[in-house]
Amino acid sequence: MARRPGSVLAGLLVLAGLALPAVLAASAGQALAATAQSGQSPVSVAITGMTPQQAGPGATITVTGILSNVSRQQISHLSVQLLASSAPVSSAAELQPATALADGLASTEVSGASWPLAGQLQPGATVRWSIRVRASAIGMTTFGAYPIAAQAQSSPVAVPLATTVSYLPYVPARKGPYGYSIPARTAISWVWPLMSQPLLNQPWVASNCSGAQAGQLARSLTSTGRLGQLVAAGAASRDGITWAVDPALLANVQALAGCGRAQPQWAKTARAWLAEVSHVTSGQPLFVTPYADPNIAALISSSHASDVRRAFQLGRSVGQQILNRNLTPAASAGTPAAQAAAAGIAWPADGLSGYTTAENLAAADGVKTLLLSSSALPAEQATVVRALNGGGGYVNLVLASSGLSRLLSSAGTTPSSAFATSQEFLAETALLAQQDPGQPIVVAPPRRWAPATGLAGDLLTDTASASWLSPVSVGSLATSKSVASVPDALLSISTRPGRIAPAELAELTDVDRAIAQLETLKYRQDSDTYLALATVESSAWRGASNATAIAMLDTLESRIAAQEKDVEIVAETRITLGGLKGSVPVSIDNRLGYPVQVRLRLHFSQADGVKITEDPGGLITVLAHTAQTVRLRVQAAQVGSTVVSMSLQNRDFDALPAHTDRMTVQATQVGVLGMIICAAALGIALIAYAARAARGGRRGPADPAAGTAVPAGQDDGQSAQEAEPDTVMAERTELGTAGSPGP
Repeated sequence: MARRPGSVLAGLLVLAGLALPAVLAASAGQALAATAQSGQSPVSVAITGMTPQQAGPGATITVTGILSNVSRQQISHLSVQLLASSAPVSSAAELQPATALADGLASTEVSGASWPLAGQLQPGATVRWSIRVRASAIGMTTFGAYPIAAQAQSSPVAVPLATTVSYLPYVPARKGPYGYSIPARTAISWVWPLMSQPLLNQPWVASNCSGAQAGQLARSLTSTGRLGQLVAAGAASRDGITWAVDPALLANVQALAGCGRAQPQWAKTARAWLAEVSHVTSGQPLFVTPYADPNIAALISSSHASDVRRAFQLGRSVGQQILNRNLTPAASAGTPAAQAAAAGIAWPADGLSGYTTAENLAAADGVKTLLLSSSALPAEQATVVRALNGGGGYVNLVLASSGLSRLLSSAGTTPSSAFATSQEFLAETALLAQQDPGQPIVVAPPRRWAPATGLAGDLLTDTASASWLSPVSVGSLATSKSVASVPDALLSISTRPGRIAPAELAELTDVDRAIAQLETLKYRQDSDTYLALATVESSAWRGASNATAIAMLDTLESRIAAQEKDVEIVAETRITLGGLKGSVPVSIDNRLGYPVQVRLRLHFSQADGVKITEDPGGLITVLAHTAQTVRLRVQAAQVGSTVVSMSLQNRDFDALPAHTDRMTVQATQVGVLGMIICAAALGIALIAYAARAARGGRRGPADPAAGTAVPAGQDDGQSAQEAEPDTVMAERTELGTAGSPGP
């Protein structure tokens, strides 16, 4: 029976109504896909967790993450699908997530491993997802790191919108068919850095209890701060750790610990951190950098090797004092060999520049091991090699994995990035153990590493739990009998350490010279100014901070000059002698807070037979905040004036920058004339006395016992003495009269 037109139309409308949602969903999916392909995906997906982090046969893997709507419109019909590869990665390049995605390493959908979004995802909203899958479903068989990806898709047409990749190490059963692929345990060593930007105002001020930089350091010492977390992580897992400590950091924290009155919380935190560091590192391998961790290679290549050697000496001295432990490389009674070996490690901030750097470092108080990046010797297969140091001896080169260092330096601060870093670390160590069996792995994070919260502890935990790793100290690697001998290894160094900018180098040279002069001025040399110089030379000021270094060099130079000017000569501008010889007082005024030793240098013309000597001569010690008088013994051959120029010198005969004083000394005949007058007066007095005696029947002078006093200032006829011929008469100036020079 033929259908009526109305019935057919009604049926078509019903079918259209049923198909419309699917059509609309497909259109929406195509629109989202088009947006994603244009590089502006409306969603983002991240893997934030994976349990277990190392899978084995029969394991059920739980992958968790977040899905976010980064667009301005609500999105529905979303899902997350796991993708994987049944083959492990085979090269370091494949461990780069971007490369893995571009090469489609994780491109196979894992059956049944998907998560659908229920409902809609609002603009800016984030939702957590979780997927469980068995290792057998991925197809893992041999040992290695397998890429696993999470892909956000639009449904029901499964159009990919965003993808992220992570890695899962797999260890098969040792007695199973793939047990042969498991590598032997590989030695792994961590260099654990405790370094920071040194406080620039020390030791130029008496306290570090204020300022933004000091406040930032104090906050980093707390349990949630960068340095606090690094110490806590190292304390929880000591195996395989060699501590690398900048003594400048210890000194700065010790300064904060003395701020109890001004900043009680800073002081409390600093004291607690120092106590924890001392406790945690006690008995552990540790080495200190040169004070403030300077640019070693750049300084040596710029003819400032003496600064490097001094920074090593100061660093060890400060570190030993604060940590109360022996930090010298020489093994001593009661010091384990691994600790003594660790003390001889140097970690140049910019690597090496060949024999020149190595030779200077080998002479820097017992450096026996150089820690470098493996990129410095890209063709070298061994992790530890022994090479000629250029000075007739040998030095050990320990090569830290450049790939792992790059991974840790690029790690983000979000939970997802921290997890990704942790998994990539496991994957890369698994690949290294597989490709370079028997070669140790050395991990050297950035010197001033700021990992995401919890990441440092997670990495050390992963290191200890990985079945293919065996934690050891760096010192034990350097003392191993299996160290490869490559005598000419230093000739192959490929790094090009950064050089000091010409403007900064010129300033540095001037400051070095000024410090040397200041130290020879001090009665007792100290390290304060050299510590300040090392602070400015710190590698922390590289790059954009070069301007900071130059500014601080200017400040240091001006402060040194100001100290030298605080030692000066104080003398009259004109002195008149009561004869042809005399003693002229001159003062050396020291306004500094420490004693100094100086020489007084005199310049005058001897054409007229003038002789001037100082008493005391040679080096003169002047105590802090006092003045020392020096007497100039003047002897002239004839009447006249002599201009004497006076200046000060340090022990090395370098002139101090204080102004030169000039004094005019006038010699007269007043002394001889005075003697003649006195003799004549005495004769007249004797004649008068004899006459009075004759007239008065030998009447003598008044008896003091009888109460007749001699008027003050009058001669009694018996107390006359010979006049002093070399009296000095100073013309009054703003400084006072001669004999009382001073401020």
